[in-house]
Amino acid sequence: MFQLGSDAASSSPQFVPDSDARAWIAEALATWAHSLGAAAATPVRDVETALVRPSRGSAPSTLDGLFDLICRVQEVVGQRTVEFSLHETGPDAPALPVGFEPLGESVGHFLHTYRRDDEYALLYVPAIFRVPELLLASVARELGRIAVVRAGAWDVLANHGQLEGEIELAAVSLGLGVWVANGAYVFEQKCCGGGCGVDLKGVRTGLSMPEACFAGVLDTMRRGLSRRAFAKHLAPTQKAAFKASWKHVGREPQLSLAAMSQPRISGGSGDDGVPVLGD
Repeated sequence: MFQLGSDAASSSPQFVPDSDARAWIAEALATWAHSLGAAAATPVRDVETALVRPSRGSAPSTLDGLFDLICRVQEVVGQRTVEFSLHETGPDAPALPVGFEPLGESVGHFLHTYRRDDEYALLYVPAIFRVPELLLASVARELGRIAVVRAGAWDVLANHGQLEGEIELAAVSLGLGVWVANGAYVFEQKCCGGGCGVDLKGVRTGLSMPEACFAGVLDTMRRGLSRRAFAKHLAPTQKAAFKASWKHVGREPQLSLAAMSQPRISGGSGDDGVPVLGD
């Protein structure tokens, strides 16, 4: 049985995921690429400014900056009508209004989504602003989480053993794969590179860094983009993993074809031009 996320990080230093993981990633990407509609069809090069350019020096460092970033990304991932609020979490922070429930397990996340009917509340740990890669990857994951809910797939996946991985693959299909991949490496190493003062030992991720980079390869090929369109935004180690997976898919082309095939689960409804699963 293959391993995902942090478990895989500690046991496998390989840049290319194992065969089971590769097959799962290709199948999942096919589902989300189909299910998330126009948002998943937008070429990465058309949304670079909104999605992948914020770097260590330009990622948000304040609550207002985080709110503005999420709003900008929502505009290009089919969530412009989604209403959300940001709330600090901690022992002295006020409780959320009655009725909000977490979407999945919030432990191990510095940003997590709660839902009440059609309202969303994102709870953040203030330390998230100290690590840009952590912040951007968390934003990508949570917008992927909201996309899964709005595509009608939450009830299908809520108790799925690969829930967080599926959520991050949904984010990749929305064009947020660079953020997912760059953040995955920070999570795996349990270190931001020094100086941030953030304890990353308890942080959880759905995809390991090789899995995230492999997903980025398939998504880039699905969109018909060049390797450089994605790789130029990656940190050095992630770029090496991306290139290794790109070469591997060249020897296993059925994976890129699988990523363009029909979805495997059916569900409810969405809006903002997002078709339901199984349409």
